[in-house]
Amino acid sequence: MKITGIKLYPLTLRFKQVFEESFGTVGKVEKNVLIQIFTDEGIYGLGEAISLGPWYSVETQGSIMFLIKEYIGPKVLLGEDPFNVDKIWNGMDNVSTNNTVAKSCVDFALYDIMGKALGVPVYKLIGGKFADRIPMRWGIGNGSPEQMVEFALEGIDKGFRGLKIKCGIDVRKDIEIVKTLRKAIGDDVDLTVDVNQAYTPEQAIRLIKQMEEYNVLCVEQPVLAFDLDGLRRVRDNTTASIGLCEAGLTSYEIMKAIKKEAVDYVHLKIARSGGFYRGKQIVGMIRAANMSCTGSTQLGMGVELAADAHFAVATKQLGNPPYHIQGYGSGLMKLFNVSETTNITDDIVTKTPIIKDGYMYVPEDPGLGVEINPAGVEKYMEESPVVIGDCGASK
Repeated sequence: MKITGIKLYPLTLRFKQVFEESFGTVGKVEKNVLIQIFTDEGIYGLGEAISLGPWYSVETQGSIMFLIKEYIGPKVLLGEDPFNVDKIWNGMDNVSTNNTVAKSCVDFALYDIMGKALGVPVYKLIGGKFADRIPMRWGIGNGSPEQMVEFALEGIDKGFRGLKIKCGIDVRKDIEIVKTLRKAIGDDVDLTVDVNQAYTPEQAIRLIKQMEEYNVLCVEQPVLAFDLDGLRRVRDNTTASIGLCEAGLTSYEIMKAIKKEAVDYVHLKIARSGGFYRGKQIVGMIRAANMSCTGSTQLGMGVELAADAHFAVATKQLGNPPYHIQGYGSGLMKLFNVSETTNITDDIVTKTPIIKDGYMYVPEDPGLGVEINPAGVEKYMEESPVVIGDCGASK
């Protein structure tokens, strides 16, 4: 089997439910990329690249498409056997040092092809599965305490077993938000906080110590991504678990944090940090360091959700207590303003993976278990697709 062609679809998404984070509004306009890799045996694979903009991941829709069109496609992929994943990853690293969002979407498509060619779901290629479904947390954007309580109770009513709230826009209000939420939801619902780099180390230490009274399980990326020394100071002076997110875009960055003993756990998004191939390596590295790891979304659509589901059920280290509730699916739920995916018809794929009653279910069809939905793709395209090589008939 050989790769014969690549098609890149530029997507523009406008979420029905935008949400506020410390670095700005997410979902107002998000520009992603769908990749379709074609082979000489008529099998294609899908991947999805979600950058969330240059501040968040350094990459953009334009940089992703340029890198694949000018470098990864012609120099690495065309003519290669899609089963040669290690060789392809080495080739991608040789044409670009970082750019792991672009590389991750290629990785997803390769595994989709392999699963389809072998007639098995992707999870069987990466470790099998320890569960059929994964418990999910309910994501809440920043707002007034009253607004956030209303949305929290809605999620709990829909079956979600944990909450992740955004803080850091107005640090004076963050303690009041946490206090009000804990009072409203009781003691049996996990509560986690994501600051998205908004605090200084001094602010983080002071505020997290106050949050601990309200049983906050963990605080994600409280200080600037480059400040691993600041993260270590926060970890050394608080009891809530401190997590790595934006400071861990690549395996190399995660290793730096491990060596610094800067965090208690890593918040891993395989759609930005290396797909299945590098994702498994990263989890092994974290496990060897005797640290914890949680899984989460880059806010993509059905392709990313399918990839996340396969990775989650095949990676038990992600489900170790107390981090048993994972952060997948928020992109689709915010895009369509739903709490489950069973009635979504405008996804970029058919057979959108199921989120229902607070759980994510893994697809069982070969590959990622999804197929391209031409009408859905067309709905989100405001520019023409880019074609590399021969993208002939496929199945």
